[in-house]
Parts: sequence; structure tokens; C-alpha cells
Amino acid sequence: MKKPLLCVGQYAETPYYFPKLCVHIRSAEELCYLFKTNPFILDQDIVDKNLADWLAYECGLTELGHKLGEFLRKVGSTSMFVMTILDYVNYCTDAEREKIAEILQSNVGLNSYEKKKNRADFLVENGKYLLALREYDLILDMIPEGEILIGGRVFHNRGVALAHLFRFERAAESFLKAYELTGSEEAGIQYLCAVRKQLAEGEYIRFIADRPRFHNLSLQVERLLGQAGESFEETQESRRLFALKMYKEEGNVNSYYEEIGRLAEEIKRRYRESVLE
Repeated sequence: MKKPLLCVGQYAETPYYFPKLCVHIRSAEELCYLFKTNPFILDQDIVDKNLADWLAYECGLTELGHKLGEFLRKVGSTSMFVMTILDYVNYCTDAEREKIAEILQSNVGLNSYEKKKNRADFLVENGKYLLALREYDLILDMIPEGEILIGGRVFHNRGVALAHLFRFERAAESFLKAYELTGSEEAGIQYLCAVRKQLAEGEYIRFIADRPRFHNLSLQVERLLGQAGESFEETQESRRLFALKMYKEEGNVNSYYEEIGRLAEEIKRRYRESVLE
């Protein structure tokens, strides 16, 4: 059971509006939740007297409002402004605060498409693959032609998001583009993995035979897939599948279909979360 959170202040009668997310919030905890789940929207625009006043007068946090007012007069950094709020409300864990501070620091000095890439990568790491894809497509429209390295990274991570959504054909296209731009061995391996997921065994062998430049990489792919298979055998998912096999072989129909139903619901839930907007 998670540790209960002691709320501070009061529920605001007048909400505070965040135009970047198109949302209204009514408490300090909702504000901190936005900071935690959308750290890449946090830039100098967040350092705002209106927000400090809203926390002071609408949420009843006069002490916090005073601290932020002093901060605004000294013209401090975005990171310090955000961390002052998080520390006062005590909403996040130490690890979560450190992660937010790290993200804020990593954004310093970056241009607009580099910041967008960081946001998209964050979305992939947190399983929001559809949202990440939209960000990557926007970035690819923004990047100047000469920015080969960042373009290659965007295509590679776009392929990762597509692969998680089982869109292997489009994932292969992105990985191939990344490989052609950067020559990255990792991108080449991911490209072959995505191709292998689309083709039958014989078709894949012919595919490699017709493309000798990928021969050495294909050997690495087979080695990695073998290692992945061995690792999977030690997971809870593997044990559940083994139990299903035993239920079926023993004729335990009720247990077999109950477990199938639970697995299907879990898979559907994870997929819905991955495409949630």
C-alpha cells in the first residue's frame, strides 16, 4: 500500500489554466502532478507571478506564495522555481524530484526541436507511444536538413515506439532511415529485428541472402534473440504461460480459460495505456 499524501492548502474556487496542456487545475497537488507527468513543458514561462498569486490566494498557501514572490524578484532559474513548489507541497518522492530536476537541467540551452525530442523520449520511456509518435513526426518536420545526427536519433526512437505498438513494417522503415543517416550498428540490428518479425523463416533467410551488407548484423540479431528467449524463461510471464500449458494438458478447462481471460485483460489494459492521449 502506498504512503498516504497529506494535502496542503485548499481547493481553489478559480482554477489556474495551463495553455500548453489545455487543462485547468484547482489544487497545489494537481499542479505538482502536472510537473511530475509533464516535465518537458516546464520552461521559463512557468516562472509566473500569476501562478505564485494563485497558490497564495486561491489555494491559501500564503507562505509558498511569499517564497515564490521573493524568487521572482531575484529572477532565479526555472528549476529552482519548480523545486520550491515541489518541496513545499511534498508531493513527489526524492527520486521523482531528482528526475524532474535532471530533466529541467538537460533542457537548458537546447533548441526547440531538441526539447521536443527529449519530451518524446520521455513519453516512450513511460509507455505513451502514440503521443511520442506525434512528437517525433513534428520534430522531423522541424529539423534542418544538415542535422543528420539528431535526425537519425529521432528516426531510431520513432522506430522503438512503433515496434512497441507492433507496427513492425513502419518500425523497420524508421530504423532503416536511422541506419542510413548515422551508420549506427544498433539501428541496423533493430531494423533486422523489425523485418524478422514480419517475415516467415524462409522469407527472412532469403531477405538476408539478397542483402549481404546485413549478413554480420543478422548474426548478432540471432544471438540477441537467443539471449532474449533464455531471459524470458525466467520471467513471471513465462511461468504463467507454462501454467496455462499444464492446465490444458491436464484438462483443467475452467482454470485454463480463467487465466486466458486475465491475461487478455492485462494485455488490453497495457495497450490502452500505451495509446492513451
